[in-house]
Amino acid sequence: MKKNARQVALDVLNDVFTNDAYANISLDRHLRENELDEIDKPFVTALVYGVVSKKDLLEWYTEPLLKKAPKPWLQMLINLTVYQIQFMDKVPTSAAVDEAVKIAKNHDKHDGETAGRFINGVLRNFMRSERKDQEPKTWEIKYSMPKLLLDKMVKQFGGKRTGAILESLESPSHVSLRKIDPTVEVAGTRPSELSPVGLVADHGNFAAKQDFLSGRYTIQDESSQLVAPQLELQGDEQILDACAAPGGKTTHMATYLTSGHITALDLYDHKLKLINDNAARQGVSDKISTKKMDATQIYENFGKEKFDRILVDAPCSGIGLIRRKPDIRYRKDSSDFSNLQKIQLEILDSASKSLKKSGIMVYSTCTIFDEENFDVIKAFLANHQDFEQVTISHEKNDIITDGCIFLTPEMYHTDGFFVAKFRKN
Repeated sequence: MKKNARQVALDVLNDVFTNDAYANISLDRHLRENELDEIDKPFVTALVYGVVSKKDLLEWYTEPLLKKAPKPWLQMLINLTVYQIQFMDKVPTSAAVDEAVKIAKNHDKHDGETAGRFINGVLRNFMRSERKDQEPKTWEIKYSMPKLLLDKMVKQFGGKRTGAILESLESPSHVSLRKIDPTVEVAGTRPSELSPVGLVADHGNFAAKQDFLSGRYTIQDESSQLVAPQLELQGDEQILDACAAPGGKTTHMATYLTSGHITALDLYDHKLKLINDNAARQGVSDKISTKKMDATQIYENFGKEKFDRILVDAPCSGIGLIRRKPDIRYRKDSSDFSNLQKIQLEILDSASKSLKKSGIMVYSTCTIFDEENFDVIKAFLANHQDFEQVTISHEKNDIITDGCIFLTPEMYHTDGFFVAKFRKN
């Protein structure tokens, strides 16, 4: 039986919260497997990311109406429908409720009528409830932000800035493009405030356009576009990209090269394929070689002082991506951050030995927490006397902190991002 948009969204949500699937991967798979109309695909995407980002709030709305916890799929169907009622103005409430009842009846083969009556009763009661028009008192529920992350934000940023960050995450991501052909003009975009080769749009499917397919522009967040310029490339350098997939920064660096070459590393074959595919589409395959390797083993594999430039775009918690990947918030515990810092320092240590004297190494992450950013920089410099930090400058002074680029999501509606720069003496 052909599934409709809401059923596909429910399947993805059950996959995310029952099977611990990544939302973006599960969504892509379900959209491929189900023959939806083009108009329904954005609707499914909006439903999935909306429910994921507001899960705790959605459950708060209906919690007083439930005598006991329903089956997980039923709870998710309630969440899905409440999200449409509360946050999707163009969806008629009656249509959302009717579809939920149909899905419940079809889902439970043994007692579909009971499931249908249950879901109908909960939703009708919700429509009459006082809580429908109330706001929760805690940020933890209002923004569906786990206490661990919320406490870390407040401790680092204080209440006022944390509030601004959380509020900014309520707004959808922009689409960010990087121009490869400087003459390309892309309808519906405006120049980036941060990147001279960046374009920004509020929405749009730019990966389907011919100029993308022919490599005249690519999709890359504005903050990520700030990395390659920090390597001060002249064109003839031998470069190591230590954690390269999916290849956005790799291919950006390649645009600066003439006789130079990039060795791009990753641990997984499917990720190396992403780099190669990106390079081919953008016409820079001749400047990039991929190699399957653990980035903590750089020195063991390449030896001493082999590269003029090294980029360590390190594995991190990814909290800076939470607007685009809202399920990240549910995957973290306190041990993650200390384990990641250990790996980040191991990669920097190994990479530093393979950097030539006077060479530049850039460290970047897509996280906003100090222990993966400034604390890593301090620890690295304390143990590597042959390196010095190079102060980064940018025309937007507010994105520079202690000589590093440091962006939080509310500043320019970008990903949260960090960039530091070193030179080997």
